[in-house]
Amino acid sequence: MIFVTAEKLHFVCFLSLGLLSLPLLTECNKIRLVGTSRCSGRVEVYNNDVWGTVCDDQWSTTNADVVCRELKCGTVLEAKKGAFFGEGEGQIWLDDVQCLGSESSILKCSHRPLGENNCGHSEDAGVICSEHVRVVNGTNRCNGRVEVYHDDKWNRMCTSEGKAAVSEVVCRETNCGSAVTPAEAPYFGEAMLLGEVNSICFGNESSLSQCKHQEFKENCVDATVVCSNSKPIRLLNGTGRCSGRLEIYHEGQWGTICDDRWGMQEATVTCRELDCGAALSVKFKAHFGRGKGQVWLDDLECTGHEMSIADCPHRGFGEHDCDHNEDASVICSEFIRLVNGTDRCSGRVEVFHDGKWAKICKNWGNKEAAMVCQELGCGSPKASQEIFHFGDSGLRGYTSRCADNVSSISQCTFENYMGRCEGASISCSGIPSIRLVNGTDRCSGRVEVQNDGLWGTVCDDDWDIKDAQVVCRSVDCGTALTAKSGSFFGPGQGDIMLDDLGCFGNETSLFHCRHPTIGESNCGHSEDAGVVCSADIRLINGTDQCSGRVEFYHGGKWSSASSQHWGTNEVAVVCREMNCGNPVQFSGSYGRGGQLSWHTVSCSGRETSLAQCTFGPYARSSQDRTEEASVTCSGNVKLSDGHHRCIGRVEFFDKGQWGGVCGEAWDANDANVVCRQLNCGRNHKITTNAEFGRGSGPIWNSQIECNGLESSLSQCPQRPFRDKTCNTTLVAGVVCTGSLEARLIGGKDECQGRVEVFYKSKWGTVCDDEWELANADVVCRQLGCGHAVSAPSSAHFGRGTGPIWLDNVECEGQEAALTHCKHPGIGQNNCGHGEDASAICLGSLEMPVITLSPAAEVKWGDRVEITCTVLTQQLGGTFVLKRTQDSVKVERFSENEAATFVLPNVDFSQSGSYYCEYQKKLPNQVIFYPPGATADLTVTVKLEKPSISLTSPHAMVIYSPDKISVPQGSSFSVTCSIHSSYPGGIFYLKEAHLNTSKAIPAFDHSVFFMAYFDFPEIDYKSQGEYSCVYAVNVSTRFFSSDPSKSLQVTVVATSSSVALGAVGGVLVVLLLALAIGFLLWRRRRMGAGTLVQFVNRFGGAINQDTEDMNSGRGPNTPVKEQKHSRGAEDNDADGDTSIESVSEELVGRVCYELEPLVFS
Repeated sequence: MIFVTAEKLHFVCFLSLGLLSLPLLTECNKIRLVGTSRCSGRVEVYNNDVWGTVCDDQWSTTNADVVCRELKCGTVLEAKKGAFFGEGEGQIWLDDVQCLGSESSILKCSHRPLGENNCGHSEDAGVICSEHVRVVNGTNRCNGRVEVYHDDKWNRMCTSEGKAAVSEVVCRETNCGSAVTPAEAPYFGEAMLLGEVNSICFGNESSLSQCKHQEFKENCVDATVVCSNSKPIRLLNGTGRCSGRLEIYHEGQWGTICDDRWGMQEATVTCRELDCGAALSVKFKAHFGRGKGQVWLDDLECTGHEMSIADCPHRGFGEHDCDHNEDASVICSEFIRLVNGTDRCSGRVEVFHDGKWAKICKNWGNKEAAMVCQELGCGSPKASQEIFHFGDSGLRGYTSRCADNVSSISQCTFENYMGRCEGASISCSGIPSIRLVNGTDRCSGRVEVQNDGLWGTVCDDDWDIKDAQVVCRSVDCGTALTAKSGSFFGPGQGDIMLDDLGCFGNETSLFHCRHPTIGESNCGHSEDAGVVCSADIRLINGTDQCSGRVEFYHGGKWSSASSQHWGTNEVAVVCREMNCGNPVQFSGSYGRGGQLSWHTVSCSGRETSLAQCTFGPYARSSQDRTEEASVTCSGNVKLSDGHHRCIGRVEFFDKGQWGGVCGEAWDANDANVVCRQLNCGRNHKITTNAEFGRGSGPIWNSQIECNGLESSLSQCPQRPFRDKTCNTTLVAGVVCTGSLEARLIGGKDECQGRVEVFYKSKWGTVCDDEWELANADVVCRQLGCGHAVSAPSSAHFGRGTGPIWLDNVECEGQEAALTHCKHPGIGQNNCGHGEDASAICLGSLEMPVITLSPAAEVKWGDRVEITCTVLTQQLGGTFVLKRTQDSVKVERFSENEAATFVLPNVDFSQSGSYYCEYQKKLPNQVIFYPPGATADLTVTVKLEKPSISLTSPHAMVIYSPDKISVPQGSSFSVTCSIHSSYPGGIFYLKEAHLNTSKAIPAFDHSVFFMAYFDFPEIDYKSQGEYSCVYAVNVSTRFFSSDPSKSLQVTVVATSSSVALGAVGGVLVVLLLALAIGFLLWRRRRMGAGTLVQFVNRFGGAINQDTEDMNSGRGPNTPVKEQKHSRGAEDNDADGDTSIESVSEELVGRVCYELEPLVFS
């Protein structure tokens, strides 16, 4: 027996918790935004210790919303494309990102393998998030419960006075129009485990962050908001509120939506936005009548998870090729929905009752369950409903009683359940919408889909392995092996339902893929698509389709294979069945398969399928460390009989054997896929005349039709030759760039440096005798680096070592390789390494660099200089300044390496992302340097915080206390002032508690603006907390400052002390009059000097605490002077004319602000 002390036990517990937290820690800091703030910028992810960008292919608001949520940045406002925040550098880690919207990280969304893309940095994706506010649990992104980011955390906002102003700010910040007040307060759930704050806004703020936030101490009621939303939708001419022709409101008028690409994802978004339950069906061809006016939207491509139909990708408002005969329509369930399920036919049951959604308590029977499944078009309930549970909700609970003659759950009787009840869940069998016909087993055949009760086929236009993957997953048939075209499994009958499919491969149904209108095609049944799925085996979590964890279909369900007794025989069968070539490895780590049952597998190695092997049950214990079986196969493509692994005859593994590829239809796209699959770079040259022999295997009689973007040859469509067989004298071959035996060494990248060639297993240099630009051009093109821009000699990039293989090379410029040019022979030369030849290719040219002066963010009206600089030996070229968002283009020739473009008085229209280009004109060509990175110029209006002060003539003071007591009936003035370069503004004097304000136009002294707010006879209703706000219109845009500090004014009753104050005031006036007389006499004696003049505007007395009177500056506080010219003798006579001298001789005390109000 082993005893563990309490201390050790605590240590073990904490260590275990730490280890369990490691996966969470490793997920941290793997995403960032590079841009204007913490919540807007270019999206970058961290992988392999390197930051890289995300390509904007398939980039949407749903993807951006996941990013905003992951970074705790509130609600998504915009998903930006085209390197809106400037081009990144280095790797592009993600491409074809397809989020559902519920993921916790963008890395958990569907995407290509990390680092695999077909993009450049001009396609870097970005996002703009709301940062300070998020609206949650609403029916669209413009209504819901409000949460605010304050003190570095999210807090629930509590309802309080001034809600209207807060709602206006929230709607403005989230780009949702203005706030509206619904007839009945909506319920958007309650926030849990969040801090509670109360927000106070004036209503003119542009962001909730500019409002005042206080910790809420009372019982908090969640604040909600309903914004007008600039793009509301409606359904017309239907049988109820939740069916009909879909229309959207834009630019003041209603318009329809074209039915091109209209499908269930779009219908799902529509029904959710209208709070109409689940989407039941989509309708085409103006099913509910033709609309009028504009057709606003076309080619919508929703994922189904957007909050608003306007958030889905589309052509653009008003951009279409439709008329009203193609108006789209939808039918929603209206009264019933399933929530939190695994598909549209499962989930927690909720009903729409008394204008609100509510849950059904778990007390119903098979009759109600069957009614719900049928009403949703989901077949019948699955057996053993008690095992399904899809969570609970805080909605009000109802019990239901349904008569025998009802056909809809809405016709049942509902009673409010007073206690707490668990919500009912359901899982329906669904109606199969896809099947495979005329195949050799259940998992191969012609693809047919069902729509409106009719079965039809799928056209093979654009049919590829990604579409096939969706089919195999839908019919639970493992992995797609091949995508068949040309009616491989025979022609079908009836309608051709789908054409031009564009699946990503992660969809659960073909109807969820991009496609034209259902039933529209330009095909015949000779083009019916088919698939061959792996049926009984699938490889999970591998690096490609030929590696991964092994799972197989056995006993009517998927199971895992135990690694016990797993070896080369079993792996050989798997690789053969998957058409993946030869076995390479029978172990590896590809994750765990969850709760699947385990079996041992034993094969002889000669089987054609794993199903022919022997299976035995495997019981795992808690101490069992046995792993699941895995496999790595060579893949189904190889290059044979070349002198390098990246050059040779193309061979493809199919039907358990290797065979050649017919060269009759072989092209550069097909060759590019082979080179990419074998990690051999790009296609350099294709061959079709059996340059590398015919091989001993068969020649496959199929046309391979790649588009060049596939990652493996098996993903390309393959179709048999029509009415002919392949000319077997033509055999496909390829020379990939990975086989080329030339390189550039010593430069900053692979596209510049000393030229070296590979011969007899050694690298050697090239002598510069007869070395010219045409020679260098051949090298550059051979390496895929574009054209040559320079051919340096004399070991420009340093001396090489080893042999000098070539000398006196004479190229015409069209040769495929340097060794193909004319030369005396390899190894013959009369040179030393001081004559090594070099090349600089276009691919290695420096990008121009852009700089903004004085800064990237400037004030309206400033002078801005934009400088383009390039590091080049080709001086004397043209710089081009462009802006990404429009056609702005300015050119300037420069003999130097820089050119400056000046904006003398910048305005808002000149904001944007600028970048530089550089081009050098040579006698025979123009060298276009790669475009530089962008720099964002932001034009803003920044206003200082105004000052608030008091003026009272009886006390002859101007001062800025924090609080003051004023006798009832007395008069005084509040002065608002600000330094600003923007004239024509208005001062607002705001009172916080009454939420009132007064506005007075400002008058100016140069760049100093003021306004006086008079209180002739102050009363109790005028007491409160005051602050000043300065607002101005600049170039038709409205800007306002932050509020000044607060001034608390308290009105007190009149007493005898007022009379004493008046007498005291008279004495003070007399004393000051004597002091002023003395000063006038002194000024006349000393010449022109400096005078502070206070304006006598009001009568009445002000009582003030001692601390308020001392809030002004002391007599030694320096103040700006206004100097006048004086004679030399005056300067000699008296050099001290400062304000300090004047103030020290004043009788009594005068308090003044940083600068005098009036100079004279």
